[in-house]
Amino acid sequence: MIEATGFPTWPPGLWRRIILQPGERWIGVALEDDMHCFVLRIGHEEGRIVSVAGKALRHPWSACPGAVDYLKAQLAGKRLEDVAGLEPRENCTHLLDLAILGAAHVTDEAPRRFDMKVADRVEGRTTAILYEDGIERLRWQLDGLDVAGPQGRNLRALSQWKRELPPEEAEWATLLRRAVFVSGGRQFNPPAAERAADQGPARMGVCYNYQLPQAARSTRTPDWRQDFSLTGREPLQGLQPAEAFTALKEQA
Repeated sequence: MIEATGFPTWPPGLWRRIILQPGERWIGVALEDDMHCFVLRIGHEEGRIVSVAGKALRHPWSACPGAVDYLKAQLAGKRLEDVAGLEPRENCTHLLDLAILGAAHVTDEAPRRFDMKVADRVEGRTTAILYEDGIERLRWQLDGLDVAGPQGRNLRALSQWKRELPPEEAEWATLLRRAVFVSGGRQFNPPAAERAADQGPARMGVCYNYQLPQAARSTRTPDWRQDFSLTGREPLQGLQPAEAFTALKEQA
């Protein structure tokens, strides 16, 4: 559907959901969208990480599950406020996003849910919306990566202009920008038989999967794509957060 302003609206498009589940000296974070499904549990004491467990339940590349152990090693013993300083290019983008978000919410007293919906682009335009616990918090109309409005902001420069925002709004903007970038995968049809390294030098080094040696052997996984905008299904549907993260404790 196209709004009168000329920007498409969801559906169809990407639906990304993140659930935060706080516990006693631990926090669990789960994410699902069209291309990914990850769960992560972080145990903490006195401001430091004491345990990490996670699973890559659905992912586009065969090397992605290996990023769980890599991130565990990176997080071991780290102070919670230092998690955001980890090198993004060495880690799985989505697992690291979950770790950063979880570390920022360890003092939460109740579960929290973020839903990000990004309409499929029409002539380069889209509408992206973030909901927190079902309440709309942020809406962007985008032409390319430019946010429509008097401020003329560009998503590539988010790290600069989000400093002007209150911390909560800066977090919403960070989450929604990631969803916007991920949403492009819906309109990309890669060949089934390819390695990560086959995508060329422009992609090499951008995340754990595209680092050597894993990029040379990582291949597309089967059934890695879903559609939550037109099927009546929801991301993380059926997940019982408290039970899921309690089960993860055994792997920490």
